[in-house]
Amino acid sequence: MSSPATPVTVIVPVYGGASDVERCIASVLEHAPTSQVEHRVLIIDDAAPDEQVTAVLHHLASSQHPVAVEVLANPQNVGFVRTVNRGLRHARGDVVVLNSDTVVTAGWLDRMVETTTSLPDVATVTPLSNFGSICTVPPTIIGAFALAGSDPRVDECAAFILEHSIGLHPEVISGVGFCLYITRAALDLVGELDDAAFGRGYGEEVDFCLRATALGLRHLVADDTFVYHRGGGSFGAERAELMQAASEVIRARYPWFRAANRAERARDPLAPTFAALELGLAERREDRPHVLHLLHNSLGELGGSEKHLRALVEAMRDEFDFSILHPSEGGFVLHTMWEVGGPRPVEHEFLLPGGPRQTTALHDSVAADALATALDMFDFDAVHIHNLIGHSLAPLEVLASFEGPVVCSVRDLYLACPNHSLLYRNEIGCGIPDDLAVCDRCLAETRSSDAEQLREFRAYVGAHLDTVDTWVFASHSAADYLDRVYDLDPARVEIIPHGATIAVGRRERAVDEELVYEEPLRLAFVGMGWVKKGLAIVNRLADDFADSDIEIHHFGELKDEASAELHAHGPYDNEVLPDLLRQAGIHIVLLPGPYAETFGHVMTEALAAGLPVIAARYGALAERIRAHGAGWTIDPDDQDEIRQLVEDLDACRDEVLRTTRRATEVPLEPVAATAESYARLYRHRSSDPVRTNGAER
Repeated sequence: MSSPATPVTVIVPVYGGASDVERCIASVLEHAPTSQVEHRVLIIDDAAPDEQVTAVLHHLASSQHPVAVEVLANPQNVGFVRTVNRGLRHARGDVVVLNSDTVVTAGWLDRMVETTTSLPDVATVTPLSNFGSICTVPPTIIGAFALAGSDPRVDECAAFILEHSIGLHPEVISGVGFCLYITRAALDLVGELDDAAFGRGYGEEVDFCLRATALGLRHLVADDTFVYHRGGGSFGAERAELMQAASEVIRARYPWFRAANRAERARDPLAPTFAALELGLAERREDRPHVLHLLHNSLGELGGSEKHLRALVEAMRDEFDFSILHPSEGGFVLHTMWEVGGPRPVEHEFLLPGGPRQTTALHDSVAADALATALDMFDFDAVHIHNLIGHSLAPLEVLASFEGPVVCSVRDLYLACPNHSLLYRNEIGCGIPDDLAVCDRCLAETRSSDAEQLREFRAYVGAHLDTVDTWVFASHSAADYLDRVYDLDPARVEIIPHGATIAVGRRERAVDEELVYEEPLRLAFVGMGWVKKGLAIVNRLADDFADSDIEIHHFGELKDEASAELHAHGPYDNEVLPDLLRQAGIHIVLLPGPYAETFGHVMTEALAAGLPVIAARYGALAERIRAHGAGWTIDPDDQDEIRQLVEDLDACRDEVLRTTRRATEVPLEPVAATAESYARLYRHRSSDPVRTNGAER
């Protein structure tokens, strides 16, 4: 750390509170010998009426100290602001305006000086405190160190904050006056405090900071530094009146300040710092590895990826701590889950800077900064990418220098094409064509993009393939899709089927032969009711069979208009879907959408009900159907073929029975059964000694 060229002057205005003054100056002098910052102490007696205060100051002026201590006295009381201005005129370099009811702690000045160098054009720096407006630590920290009581554990709190702070040095609208470091550059540009407008005190530091901001300067918080502030005792009954008067001046001078201040409070730039400190109260065990997951949504969402990750995290709690980074409307959220010996993990959420959920296709700087911040906040042992939608491709670049294993689960085909459904106009499957002219037409009509942007996208991914130590696919077909675009190292590819996200062991999957032979044939279209998943196909089937005994049902939310002939059951809970299907007398689950699935959780739930499946002849569903004989495959674009298959099955119930029996025999394992496969990947990095860039085919 480079110390300022001119000694820093610590200005302590004094009026009352002899014991406060004595304790404040004692703390400054106690830590002076270990400071690397050359500084001096300037105490200004504002005509204190208390003889005890005078005695304390006389003793300080006549004693030897590890740093220079000078005591000045105002001939008459002029108020806090004018007293500070006298000190500012007396000083030559940077200053710290320090209230006399504060207690500084080890390294306080060094870290505040260091904060001034963390960004250019810094005007002020404020430390954390127990009584410091926006810089006030959370109540949990105040309580843990008895900071609101008569015997606060100040030094313990400071050491705790230093150990657990993530050192973000967040920028704020204004510094806080209890302990305000002001750079000489700011003083030279802005001038003194406005003693005419703010008289005896309150609001003068806000006015100074806003004037500095108007000149292009900034204000930071030294979030690794703690200064105790008893606070609340100044001015007695005048306090409320002075605060009101100051507020009116600020509002008149800076009409935008109130809204900006409200927005800052909502954004809460100190939230990550405070969350880290609260996590520090529940100390994370260093013997437990910590894995960061990148997801496109929070774990509270109901999608298959979220449910799978939630089950995986639960299954691995005994060995690993986890954090999940995902985009939100207001930024990026880092959700941490640490095991500290209780029945449930300790959980906190950090709102990191960000913007709208839709980031740029390639490298979004905000997304990159959010990930870099998360990596700086915690010492992660491994990173697991589950979905890059909302993150852009930036993580592939940011993680290139990460020292631990990087695992990427290919849950969709976004890395092959930003139009990750691989559907032309969201209806017709493309299968990743070799001819990019096909892509040009598709992207223009489906995503307002073109083949040139696709080339750029794939070139970026190809250049960063080796960021990932292990590519995980839930099916061979998903691996094949990505391998059509990139040269994946087979040694870095793992096939790990997802497993069931619902309880499967307790369910009875016995075949009901009476249902098979005696009941009208019932097919259930399951999942989101929209064109991507095959609603148009299902609507036509329902219309085609309206005058027959064949019934077409739907379980799930409808996003598009459904046929009046479709038996709609509405949204469902995945956990009870197998029971709902059996209660409705369903024979076959219909998943005819052209979407290229990479695994198919709904198919697992159908098999848990002991029901066979009809699905597209490509993708993971077809792979699973062929592997177990647990259904039939179709061409989603051939409506006649689909209708004929249904008619044939209605006419040949022996085939329905045979395939139903095969469906009941498919082994189903929970997500927990795959946990050790992931644990092995988290524990070890690739044996490749050198990362070389992959190449696009």
